[in-house]
Amino acid sequence: MTLTQDLTAALAVGFMGSLHCVGMCGGISTALATATAPGNHRWQGLGYQLLYSSGRLTAYACAGALAGLAGASLEQRLPGHGPSYLRLFAGIMMILLGFYISGWWKVLNRLERAGARLWKRIAPLTRHFIPVDHPGKALALGFLWGWLPCGLVYSALTWSLGAGGAGRGALLMVAFGCGTVPAMVSIGSFTHVLAGFARAAATRAAAALLLMGFGVWTLITQLQH
Repeated sequence: MTLTQDLTAALAVGFMGSLHCVGMCGGISTALATATAPGNHRWQGLGYQLLYSSGRLTAYACAGALAGLAGASLEQRLPGHGPSYLRLFAGIMMILLGFYISGWWKVLNRLERAGARLWKRIAPLTRHFIPVDHPGKALALGFLWGWLPCGLVYSALTWSLGAGGAGRGALLMVAFGCGTVPAMVSIGSFTHVLAGFARAAATRAAAALLLMGFGVWTLITQLQH
């Protein structure tokens, strides 16, 4: 796949997976919106939501760069001919993500529990930036939020493993994160509508099937090599 195809696919995966974000992380986004200082004007709410997301995407980029760097090092140790084993792994993770989002099989819960150990160290730092009365605090809170344990993010990171380097890994995670921004930014104004839509069984099933289909397509394209 070309870089453009990878980025487009990552954006689409983030957008489809954002239904999971609304259902699972909507409370966090709402909490961040109410963490602003009492004197802030209403119009600042959208600005702060965008800053939170910018910080979150920065965290994703850092994680993607680390994953891409690690994956590139690992690829050098794997056989040079045939399919990319890391991309095959990413395809499998997309299929598992579909099961996870749909609720049919909470297979990624173990990954989230593993990530919770890191989050326990990071979470206390958020207290230093509340109340949010400055754009810098909003960016910092968003950056810390980006390390919240999330099976969706971990699945996207496996894709960065096969990106071929730190730069591409970071770009893939930024594209993925951009796909989640519309849902997360709009939560403050349409929380009840979005949450109800995201939690609907039909909505989650449709998103899950699309993600699983993408995972199968990834496997097929790699096996054809």
